[in-house]
Amino acid sequence: MKLSKILTKKFWSIRKIILGVAILLVMFGIFYVIFGRKNTVGSIQTDFVSKQNLEETVLATAQVVSNTDLDLGFQAGGIVRWVPVKEGDKVYQGQVLAVLDQSSAHASLTTAKGSLAQAEANYAKLLAGAAMEDIKIYEDAVASAQHDLDSSNNLAVNILSDAYVKIYNVYTTSTSMQNNYFSASDQEGIKARESRANINSNLQDVKIYLDTAQKNSTNENVDSAISQMLLSLNNVYSSLSIIREQSDSGIYYSKVSLTDKTSLDTQKGYINTALTDVTTKKQNIISYKISLQKAQHQLDLKKAPPMQADIDLAKAQILSAQGQVDSASVALNNLIIAAPSAGTITEVVTKIGEQATAMAKAIVLQDVGNLYAEANVSEANIASLKTGQDIDYTFDALGPDKHFSGKVTTINPASTVISGVVDYKIKGNIENVPNIKPGMTANMTILIEKKDNVLAVPSTAIINKNSKKYVRVVDDSKKITYHEVQVDTGMEADGGLIEIISGLNEGQRIVTYIKP
Repeated sequence: MKLSKILTKKFWSIRKIILGVAILLVMFGIFYVIFGRKNTVGSIQTDFVSKQNLEETVLATAQVVSNTDLDLGFQAGGIVRWVPVKEGDKVYQGQVLAVLDQSSAHASLTTAKGSLAQAEANYAKLLAGAAMEDIKIYEDAVASAQHDLDSSNNLAVNILSDAYVKIYNVYTTSTSMQNNYFSASDQEGIKARESRANINSNLQDVKIYLDTAQKNSTNENVDSAISQMLLSLNNVYSSLSIIREQSDSGIYYSKVSLTDKTSLDTQKGYINTALTDVTTKKQNIISYKISLQKAQHQLDLKKAPPMQADIDLAKAQILSAQGQVDSASVALNNLIIAAPSAGTITEVVTKIGEQATAMAKAIVLQDVGNLYAEANVSEANIASLKTGQDIDYTFDALGPDKHFSGKVTTINPASTVISGVVDYKIKGNIENVPNIKPGMTANMTILIEKKDNVLAVPSTAIINKNSKKYVRVVDDSKKITYHEVQVDTGMEADGGLIEIISGLNEGQRIVTYIKP
């Protein structure tokens, strides 16, 4: 019993000790988490502030392009007849490279030359003046046109006489209507009597002009008679229409006989026909007058010495014909491909006997001794580029260990979209690169900025807080505690390095990464 009690007391003493130690460990852990985590860390990566030679570059894949890189083609289509060059041939400016069939073009040129000769002959004939035989032809044309006009005037007098008779018949009918129906002083009667009076007045006016034209059918007399007749016919038609309307008005609807109403309608038709006949004859006379004027004008021109305007026109026709000759010559030349500059033939597409298409590539001419590199740079990098920047080249064809230099020569201000990505085309010259050919791939390293012997740290060491930048500086290398220092940064260089302008000193150990 005593032994059992002793063992029980020892057990509870040991248990209390273990429990106390555990509580102390937990409290220490909480204290460490709360107060020690800010300055000390167990698993981190560090580096040192050091002086570096920094470079910022832009990489681009370029293609070698010839300064003279021309896809030459025919300006017209046709059968290829001659190709005197082959790939690799060096050619001089103006050398013929290929020719199409020229038979049709030669014929067109011959025709154009004939037109030029005719224009020159017409000019000489104009200066010499018209022959008597030509003048006689135009005099006969004037006489014929005058005869046609006189005949038309005589016929017009007959048509006017017929129209006068129609007006007279209307007057007779209207008088009969007045006497038989419209003698009363009612509204219808007054309108009918006024219309009859108007018909009578126009009848008298027409008679005066018609009598004059019948006595002497000159152009003036006939024209006046026609004008008056058209005016009177329209007036008579209107008056006749009024009388016809009154025949259907009020008591006259049943009072005026159907026969008389029909007679009025018939007279309206006659007047309307007369209007058409006189109008048609007026147009005929106008046409004959124009023909006479033209014939007389042509005769006057033939009799007159050449006018300066005609001389100028003849000269212009010569120039026009010369233009046709020049155009035909150009068409002939369009069947020929000639080298626009000296260079090397790098591709011959066309073959003798085939049907060539206008503007299609037939021959490629390049200046293989004058090359440059052309690349597309993304919009994210284009703002950093400017002409004159140094370029370091490597070429896939020569291997990665051979480097060549050049400079940015051109930056295209217009963008191009390739697969949804906005790019800008740049060009760089290539200096002293042997065995380079158009189409080869060039790897560009464009130097944007370079600084030597400046303080730098890895970009992973930079912390951004509230628009400011900080670096964690290690206080104790053994315990690996640190504190944050505000810094000013400069150039962001290749290799993930950032220039430190102020805030750090060379050799300081800094935190670059903390394992979360």
